[in-house]
Amino acid sequence: MSSTSPPGRPAVLGTRKPCIAAAAGLVVFLALLVSAGDLLPWAGGFDLAVHRWSATDRSAGLTSFAAGVTSTASSAFTAPLVFVVAVALTPGPVRAKLNRAVLVLLLMLLGVLTRYAISELIARPRPPASDWAVDAGGLSFPSGHTSDAALAAGLIAWLVVRRFARAPRWLVWLIAVAYALTIAWTRVYLGVHWPTDVLGSLAFVTTWLSAALVLQRIDEREANDRPGHAVPDRSDLTR
Repeated sequence: MSSTSPPGRPAVLGTRKPCIAAAAGLVVFLALLVSAGDLLPWAGGFDLAVHRWSATDRSAGLTSFAAGVTSTASSAFTAPLVFVVAVALTPGPVRAKLNRAVLVLLLMLLGVLTRYAISELIARPRPPASDWAVDAGGLSFPSGHTSDAALAAGLIAWLVVRRFARAPRWLVWLIAVAYALTIAWTRVYLGVHWPTDVLGSLAFVTTWLSAALVLQRIDEREANDRPGHAVPDRSDLTR
């Protein structure tokens, strides 16, 4: 979708694509939420079948790999990482770096807290502890590790494509998506989450980050329309 700006002003990208992504993510998340909350458990058979398969067909080597990978996804690790990357990739003086880093970190932490509030509201139990390959705590839907990983991967990818205009966007986003999906797989494979828990997290983060992108683009458009004020021509999440 092409965007228009006043003559002499840099283009500000439109909001249609992220709006569609946010709406689609929200629809999927709500559908999974009603199943997880037992309001309409349409996905119960799917959850049980996949969980039984993962609990009975594990190998020692793959379990060790999954346990190692999943340990990188806690917000205790990903949140500081996002802050450091934001500082490192934001051009300009230290104050500008810290301002951007704080805003990005707040976006992530608000997502983490919102996910936690939903989890407490739904109060879905995890799979039986006898099927776990690693220790786990808290409730099941949506998956905290998957949400933390997807939020961090999405925000870091966003920072990279904004900082390096010539970076291959498809590769940056492929790596981010691959990491989030890998964490989602580990949570199911290790037996600590139902499949719809991790799918719900991925849908939640898609909605969260897409909505944030919509707000960012609206803000840049309004700033670009103000007389005497030009917005720097910056790379964005999507074209």
